[in-house]
Amino acid sequence: MFSKAIFLIYESVRGLFRAKIPALISSATITITLVIFSISYFSYINLVGFSYDFKKQYQIDVFFDTDLDRSESLNVFNSILLIDGIEQGSFVDKDDASRIFESYFTEDVEQIIGYNPLPMGGKFELSIEQRNPNGLRTIVNEIRLIPKVEQATYQSGMIARVDKIIENVLGSSVIAGIIIFLVSVILVSNTIRLIIHSKEDNIATLHLLGASNIFIKIPFLLEGVYQGLIGAGFSIGILWLLKALLDYIVTPFVPIDLINPNFIISGNLCIGTFLGLVGSYRGISKYLK
Repeated sequence: MFSKAIFLIYESVRGLFRAKIPALISSATITITLVIFSISYFSYINLVGFSYDFKKQYQIDVFFDTDLDRSESLNVFNSILLIDGIEQGSFVDKDDASRIFESYFTEDVEQIIGYNPLPMGGKFELSIEQRNPNGLRTIVNEIRLIPKVEQATYQSGMIARVDKIIENVLGSSVIAGIIIFLVSVILVSNTIRLIIHSKEDNIATLHLLGASNIFIKIPFLLEGVYQGLIGAGFSIGILWLLKALLDYIVTPFVPIDLINPNFIISGNLCIGTFLGLVGSYRGISKYLK
C-alpha cells in the first residue's frame, strides 16, 4: 500500500515536470484568479464598511408639532426610540433648533421674527441592518404614523446611490471572477490533457497490467492539485507584497480594515486546490471514464 502511494506521488511529480510550460501557465492563471478574488473580496468588505459609516451621517430628522411643550415632545421622542431598527437618537429642543437654523442661514431666528417658531424634534440613527433604502423607508413611514409627528425626512437619494455603487462593484467582481475561474479550469484541463497525450503508451500498458481507472487517474488529479497549490503560493506572495505597499502608502492616511491574514492564506490554498482539482478532473474525464 505504501509503495503504491509512493509510486502515485512520484508519477504525478514526474508528469508535472514533463509539461513544465503548460503547468506554469495554468498555475499563473490560478494565481491571477486568486489575486483577483482576494482583492475583490477585500475591496467589497471595506466598501461595505465605508458605506455603513457614510450612511450613518444621514440620520432621520423628525419634527414635532409646533404646539407641543418640552415634556410632550420628549414623550414623542421616547416613542420613536422604541421603534425596532432605531439605534439611538438625540433630542432637539427649541434652543438647539435655533442654533441649527443659525448655522445654516447665519441669522438668529428670534431677531428676525421676534420669537422662536421652530418646532422641537430629534435626530435618529438606524441599526446597521436597516441602513438601506428599504429599511429607511419602512422606519420613516412608521415614525410618520406616530401622533404629533409633523415631518420625518432622510437623505434617500444619497443612500440609494451608495448602495448602487456597492451593487455595481459586487456585480462586476462576480462576473470577472466567474470568467477567470472558467479560464483557469480550462487551462488546467488542457495541461492535464497534454500530459495524458504524452503518456498514452504508459496508460495503455497500465491497463494491460490490470490497473484500474482510479489508480491511473490519481497522479493526474495530484498534478492538478500541485498546480493549484503553486498558484496559491504565488498568490499569497503577491498579496503579501500588496499589503506591505498598502500599509506603507495608504493606511497612514486612510484607515482601512485589513482582513485576517490567516483567512486569506487558508482561502487561497483551499480555492487554489479546488481549481486545480476541478481542472484536472475535467481534463481526464474525457479519456478515463
